[in-house]
Amino acid sequence: MRTARGTSPLLERSKREVLLRAAPMLERTVQAACGAIEETGRGARSVARRLQLGDAHAALLRHAPRLRAEFPEVLMQGVERALRQEAEPEPRRAPEREETLLALLDDAEVARFVETSRLQQNAMPVVERSLGVLDSLMSSVLGLPVVRADLNPFRPDVFCTALLQVLEAQPEAPELRSHWLRHMGRPFAAEMHVLYETLNAMLTAQGVEEARYRLRLVGGGGSGGSGSGGTPGTGAATDAGGGGGGGSGGGGGGGSGGSGGGGGGGGSGGGGYGAASSGFAGDGAGGPGLAGGARGSGRGARRRGFVPRMEQLSQAKPAVDAGVIRDFLYQPQWIEAHDEPLPQGYYNAVEAEMEALASRPEAGFDALAHVQEQERRRGQDLMARAAPRVGVDRPLPPDEWGEWASARARTDTLMRLKAKAARISQVLGLDAVRALINQVAGDERMLAPVREAFVALEPALLRMALDDPRFFGDEAHPARLLVEAIAQRSFKYNDEFAPEFERFMTPVRTAVRELVALPAATPSDFEARRLSLQADWQAQDEGEQSARDQLQHSMQFAQERQALADRIAWEFSLRSDLVGVPAVVADFLYRDWSLVIAHAQLTHKGAKLDPGGYLAVVSDLLWSVNREQVMKRPARLFEVVPGVIKTLRRGLDMLGKEPAETQAFFDALLRYHDPVLRLRRLRSAQDVEATGFARTGQEWAELPPPEPEGAERPTPRKADEPWLGRHEREAAGFEDTQGLDDWPATQPPDAPTQPAVPTDVQSASQRADLPLLTERADTPRPAADAPAGPAPADLSEGELMARIQAEVARLRTGDWADLYVHGAWRRAQMSWMSDNGSLFMFVSHGGRAHSMTRRTCEKLMRRRHLHPVDIDPVVERALRRLAEEAGEAQAGDADEPSVSAPFAD
Repeated sequence: MRTARGTSPLLERSKREVLLRAAPMLERTVQAACGAIEETGRGARSVARRLQLGDAHAALLRHAPRLRAEFPEVLMQGVERALRQEAEPEPRRAPEREETLLALLDDAEVARFVETSRLQQNAMPVVERSLGVLDSLMSSVLGLPVVRADLNPFRPDVFCTALLQVLEAQPEAPELRSHWLRHMGRPFAAEMHVLYETLNAMLTAQGVEEARYRLRLVGGGGSGGSGSGGTPGTGAATDAGGGGGGGSGGGGGGGSGGSGGGGGGGGSGGGGYGAASSGFAGDGAGGPGLAGGARGSGRGARRRGFVPRMEQLSQAKPAVDAGVIRDFLYQPQWIEAHDEPLPQGYYNAVEAEMEALASRPEAGFDALAHVQEQERRRGQDLMARAAPRVGVDRPLPPDEWGEWASARARTDTLMRLKAKAARISQVLGLDAVRALINQVAGDERMLAPVREAFVALEPALLRMALDDPRFFGDEAHPARLLVEAIAQRSFKYNDEFAPEFERFMTPVRTAVRELVALPAATPSDFEARRLSLQADWQAQDEGEQSARDQLQHSMQFAQERQALADRIAWEFSLRSDLVGVPAVVADFLYRDWSLVIAHAQLTHKGAKLDPGGYLAVVSDLLWSVNREQVMKRPARLFEVVPGVIKTLRRGLDMLGKEPAETQAFFDALLRYHDPVLRLRRLRSAQDVEATGFARTGQEWAELPPPEPEGAERPTPRKADEPWLGRHEREAAGFEDTQGLDDWPATQPPDAPTQPAVPTDVQSASQRADLPLLTERADTPRPAADAPAGPAPADLSEGELMARIQAEVARLRTGDWADLYVHGAWRRAQMSWMSDNGSLFMFVSHGGRAHSMTRRTCEKLMRRRHLHPVDIDPVVERALRRLAEEAGEAQAGDADEPSVSAPFAD
């Protein structure tokens, strides 16, 4: 009978990773689909199909924010549904023919079934390799002995069904949704492949090993020999053939309970096949006899082979192999397989260790040297400061941490708790706390006072480990949540001497001192402190949140306005009266006037279809520059032009366009209108009325020549970045980065469009063998005024830019970065990013905005004026480093394997 495994920490971590990446994943899929629909529309031969594709493109852009918001929730519902099916299997029944199944479904369900199958079939060639690895890893996470691809909660049909559900929920015609799905299939499969690779890397880094596929061997064990005497050995051979029966004879019993044939001594032993489903294999040997049985795995032998030595557990400094600590925290079966009472020899060793520690001189805290070092660091440039070393074996400032500033006091607490321990698991729990806190204390992404707080918290965590040895392996444990919450909040600050950082640290120190002062802090004590701190942080953020929300709303509005303008420009391109129009006028309509119409429609609160009359004026504008039409009715031009010019000026002023931005267009427009308008000045009307327009041939000749036959017709181009007016740019903080990027008021018509993510960026960002070019916050950096360092000699300019672009492509909302602005380093958080990743808005302390284009961001990184901050969870990183140390140790000892000796009484 299968049991629910939804509470596995690694499964929960995987679910959170999928939830975090679901929205960006669909966002990129929608962007790729929009581009594909637009490209298909350009090549469509029939007008009806072009119109339908244009409608599908516009509708998909319109619903993109809603799709992005709904997809994660629908996907998580599908994952939870898959997990419930895994935990509660349906009773077996006879297989039904596919025709019978389809006959029981209504038309809508049949259509969904067909679409899901088609989408999944198209995705399988793309995800096949990464999915196979994920199936085996996820089977291990679920505790399954063999690979069960059908129980993987992240299998492709779960994703495809979720995608179909969110698409069907949109109030659009089925024909439009069909276009969406047809163009989303390929990019969605590529995004699934990237997500699967990410999950595989995460699970592998956590020490998860791939489950094996089921192997059935034919043949059973022979029958036991005859004789008299001891108990026959027993063995189980699940899914791999029958184990040999133990013989009866004068020998002792074989090992019991392992996979494989257990052989009793004496008689003729039974042969058999066994496949160990556990990762722990030992030998259970029978007693002396005529012939030993087949080897089985005995539980006692398994324990003895993997239990640390007594002298390792009794030390103050963790001497247990990092791999043992990792397995202890992450493998629930470890305690059942290996835990046992501590022998008396352990307590004797602990007492000897305590005596040795007491005889050593204690390293005191040098207050004077500390003050001098602080003053020296205070005068250094922020990025030039070397991170101070912090560890469990080093003293802390006594004026901040009292008695727990002493490394000896913390170590004495550890040893007293080791003396109280009764089982191996308790001692391993204590060593795990010390090892992980030491790793966290060495994590230089955090400022030194934050790391010191974690070291001071160690005694409270040690007491917790005595009652709950494996708590650090539980991501939802209140103690681990408190550590992570403080660490994540600390990423908001980059200067330990700043007043705002001291305001952050004061309540943190108070909470730590309160927890350490308790005789034995409970999970509820840790939870109460975390909630109290987070309530204070939320109250502090409320002052900045209003300004931040306003900025985000402004940027979001600009993005929606640009999306609507792109749609309007596309509709302009379908107009029949645009044929033969001068390119400068067509470009004005596509780039500038479409923005005016979009702005008016988004800001007008009434039900008017054409607020401001900005759409209606387009017909008059196009007629006024049509040479043939104007020559037929020149008098109408006198009536039309003043109103057209007035409406154009009014619309551009409403949008916030600077006059200089559109002056070139109005100059060109004047060249088309002026020869005809000059007729008024030439009318002295006797000659004009008598001869009509016979004397105006010179004026007609002054009109600009018509567009040459075969000239390339201007086409609308989707803007790389939302257009922003001067006041909008100032409010969003573009002024802080001006000069690095010539912000295009209006992109020139021949400007090449760049994809949101270059084709080589993704491959570069996913290659683990390429070190990042840009430094993270935990590495020493040069002073701000230092010249940018040269690129590595073995890197070409293309490779250099590929790494920078890969770093930019990894940026996500919520990420932190150190930004050099007006001679000072500011820690800023990405608050908003455009849908295509071309615009970023960071917000630093005090709600100050710093916005930039992708190109500016790359230039800032190239000049070392922008450093992304790695905000991976600190405890998870510490556990990962333990796993890496374990892997390095295993690689170093591969040629000389050693087995720890069992405890001796």
